[in-house]
Amino acid sequence: MNSSPAHTQPAVPAADSVSGTPDAPARTGYVPGPDTLRAETDFAGTNFANPAFAETAFADGGSAPFSVAATGAAPSEWRDTTSAAIFGAQSTLAEPARIPLAPPPPLAENALFQSFVLLLAATYAMLLYRNLGDVRTLLGRISRDAATGKRFSEDPGGSGYSRFLNIATAIGLLFLGVAAVKYGDTLMPGRLAASIPQGAALIFSLLVSLASLGIAAYQTIAVRLAGALTLSQPFIAQLMLLKRTCFALGMILISPPLLLFALCPQGTGGVWFCIIAVELAAAAVLYLKETLNLFLSKKVSILHWFLYLCTVEVFPVSLLWLLAVK
Repeated sequence: MNSSPAHTQPAVPAADSVSGTPDAPARTGYVPGPDTLRAETDFAGTNFANPAFAETAFADGGSAPFSVAATGAAPSEWRDTTSAAIFGAQSTLAEPARIPLAPPPPLAENALFQSFVLLLAATYAMLLYRNLGDVRTLLGRISRDAATGKRFSEDPGGSGYSRFLNIATAIGLLFLGVAAVKYGDTLMPGRLAASIPQGAALIFSLLVSLASLGIAAYQTIAVRLAGALTLSQPFIAQLMLLKRTCFALGMILISPPLLLFALCPQGTGGVWFCIIAVELAAAAVLYLKETLNLFLSKKVSILHWFLYLCTVEVFPVSLLWLLAVK
C-alpha cells in the first residue's frame, strides 16, 4: 500500500547534540527524574539489557525507548522508585550544607541598653560641668594630710556640696547596674543568652541598681541603730559622710572607663576592664584606710572596726551574691 503525500514526511537532517554534524540524527528523549521512572506500555516486559534489543533499538543512533518525548505523546504509566534503585545500592544520601544561624546579639549590645548608657554618660558630664568646684574640692581632699584621720569625714559646709554627693551617689548606683550587666554578659553562656529577651538588659540593670539601693538602706539603718544604742550619733554622722564621699569619689574616677567598657563589643575592652579593676581596688583600699583612721581618732578599738566591716559592709553584699548564684 502506497502512502499518500499527506501521510509522508520528508526526513530532515538534524544536528547531532554531541558531534554537531548536520547528517547525524538528533538524539532526543525523556530524561527521568531522580526518584521517578516512566515506563511505556509498548515496552512493558522488554529486557532493555538484552544486547539484541539494544542493536535493533539503537541501530539508527536514536533513542527508541524514549520516543514518547520526541512525539509529544503523554506517558501511559508512572512508576515510583527509590534513589538506591537509580544510583545503586552503594549510594548514600548527602546531607546539604546547613548555614549556621547567627548567634544572638549580646545583652550589652542592645539598642535600648546602650541608649540608657549614653544617657548616663550625658548626666555624668552635666554633673561635672555644673559642680566643677565641688569636684575640685573632692579630688583635692585626697592630697590632704591624713594625720588627723578626718580629711574625708569633715563636711566642707554648704548645701550645694551635700546635694552634689547625693546626685553622685544616685548616678553611681545606676552605674553599678550597668557594670553588672556588662560583666554578666561577658560570663554568660551563649545558650543562656539566647533564651533571654534582648529588652531584659535594661530591666536587669535597674534591678541591680535597686538591689544596691536596698543594701545602702540596710547599711544606713544598721549604722544609725548602732549609733542610737551607743549614744554616738556625731561619730555615725561622720562615718556616713565618709562613706558617701568615698563612693562619690569612686564614681567620678571609675565612670569614664566603665562607660567605654560598656559600649565596647563583646570580647573587647580588656584594657578598660583592667583599669576599672585597678581603680576599684584603689578606692576600696582608700575607704578601708579612711574608716580605720576615723575609728582610731575616736578611740574606738580595731575590733569594733572589724565588726563594722563584717556586719555592715560584707554581710549584705555576700548575702545578695549567694541569692543571685542560687
